[in-house]
Amino acid sequence: MKQVDDFFSSKANKTLYHYTGIGALLGIVETRKIWASHAYYLNDSKEILYACEVLRKVLSQCISDHQNDEREFLEQFTKWLETFHVNHYHIFIFSLSEERSLLSQWRSYTPHGKGVSLGFSAHILNRILQSSDFRLAKCLYKHEEHRELMKSLLEKMLVTFRQRLPHLDITKNYPPQKYHGFLEGYRGALLQVLSIIKHSAFEEEREWRLVSPYFERYTVPEIKFREGASMLMPYIEIDLSNNNGEQKLFEEVVLGPSQHANLSMSALSSYLSNKVACQKTGNSNIPFRKW
Repeated sequence: MKQVDDFFSSKANKTLYHYTGIGALLGIVETRKIWASHAYYLNDSKEILYACEVLRKVLSQCISDHQNDEREFLEQFTKWLETFHVNHYHIFIFSLSEERSLLSQWRSYTPHGKGVSLGFSAHILNRILQSSDFRLAKCLYKHEEHRELMKSLLEKMLVTFRQRLPHLDITKNYPPQKYHGFLEGYRGALLQVLSIIKHSAFEEEREWRLVSPYFERYTVPEIKFREGASMLMPYIEIDLSNNNGEQKLFEEVVLGPSQHANLSMSALSSYLSNKVACQKTGNSNIPFRKW
């Protein structure tokens, strides 16, 4: 069985693309920062919660295989898992795709007529991993992969639970919650694992994610807020300036479907060249029109 860490990549080995709008591109080039969005505020309304349901089913199947303390621990784990539905825990995601130009991505994640996909080279992504606490992982879409990951996580937690059980202080909580203190120590690791599980309906996106560490409090200065379509959106910044003096931010920038494709491409290429921000530019060449 694969270990939990095997589902995360120690380094990137290919260019990955982030779909966004021209306004966001300007902000990234001028500030040399990208924004990782709060996991609970992403387009997928079931983000984290779908993965929790997968884990709940695995827990339910495992309970009958254990006795005494371990069985009680798994039962309390199942109950504790409900907190993910009630509270919005602070973990942040920067989404990427293996696809440089995918129609569903243009439709879902870019403003009409003003979309771009930003190609981040393996070099840039590895610099982010080396200079921050973010982790990189390819999203999992298949049910078998979900179960394998959850079983690996559960086995890892059970091993640690067995080792620490004689020394656990279980006097601080009510008996039905006596192992909740132990579980809280896994909140961050669990959130990172839950963040890479996606419903099969999204499989064509071939998504990769930079996943932040867990922030216990929203009051830390790293967490900022911006205006979203219908509410404030929490986010954190990832600094791209620490790149050994390399000016280029992108391996490639692809212009999405546009009403004025030639003019848009000319301006985009001129801007990126002026800022020495990109290796090359390209056009999506998708005949999608909504204007």
